Amino acid sequence: MPWYRHFLWPFAILYGLGVWFRNKLFDFGMLSSKQFELPIICIGNLETGGTGKSPLVHYAVKTLMNSLSTEVGDEPLQTKLRFPDATVVVNENRVNAVKQLLNLEVKIDIVVMDDGFQHRWVKPSLNILTTPSSFPFWQNAMLPVGTLREAKNESKRAKALVLTGGEKTSEPQFDGQIFNSKLASGKPVQISGEVFDIELKANVVLLSGIANSHRFKSTASQRFVVLHHSQFRDHHQYTTKDIQNLREIYNNFGTAAQAVLTTEKDAVRLINSPLLKELKHIPVFYLPIDVEFIGSDQQEFDKMILAYGKHA
Repeated sequence: MPWYRHFLWPFAILYGLGVWFRNKLFDFGMLSSKQFELPIICIGNLETGGTGKSPLVHYAVKTLMNSLSTEVGDEPLQTKLRFPDATVVVNENRVNAVKQLLNLEVKIDIVVMDDGFQHRWVKPSLNILTTPSSFPFWQNAMLPVGTLREAKNESKRAKALVLTGGEKTSEPQFDGQIFNSKLASGKPVQISGEVFDIELKANVVLLSGIANSHRFKSTASQRFVVLHHSQFRDHHQYTTKDIQNLREIYNNFGTAAQAVLTTEKDAVRLINSPLLKELKHIPVFYLPIDVEFIGSDQQEFDKMILAYGKHA
């Protein structure tokens, strides 16, 4: 981490004490977690984004939907884009979100709760953590020095940990079951412009507003020639000017540029806005990112989550 962040340790200590106190209130029962009869699988992390959590959510949803009739909570538009048949509920109050699902006319078999590890008002049946194998949570530090939202020892609330990235990690500091995985890009999906079959090594201009834009560029560079990368902060709300600037950059490359390539998360923001019209006839694709488990870990992971699905 940058050297200047070490000056922020007093703030990290204060933040850590606040989080510790809140967790103790739940641990001692002074604040209570609501437990539901139906199984709830929570996929979360200790860090603030960039751990491969969303691809794992999609993997879990796909596996469960292939095995049983599944209704899924949270991670709204991106999950809905991947799985149109899934039921998605958006509610900052996770207890009310589950209640909304239970009040639907359709039968609910299981809930997958995205980014719910810190939302302790709901007690999951199974907690799964994700962390990047290149920089796992036990090497990280509390905010604002590092990117941890909770202390490292809170990982004990999880039964399983999925290491994303594929790199070897020495001496994992986790007592539960550990799965190794890597993130792989799928076939680009076109969302705008004249129909165009993008080929390997095509010249592209990148657009991203996610926590780990560097990883997106690295992944895209393995398959395409990156002419330019317009990157913004995580959860950036694109403006008309942002997209107009992107169009100008793209046009400046002339015939050398063949398409705009963005992330799946960014594609969701663009699809549900009038901003794509600013790109006119420029072909725009998003690059889906999927989890691939290493070795026999896929079978073991599937077995674990399907066992909870059978509890329904």
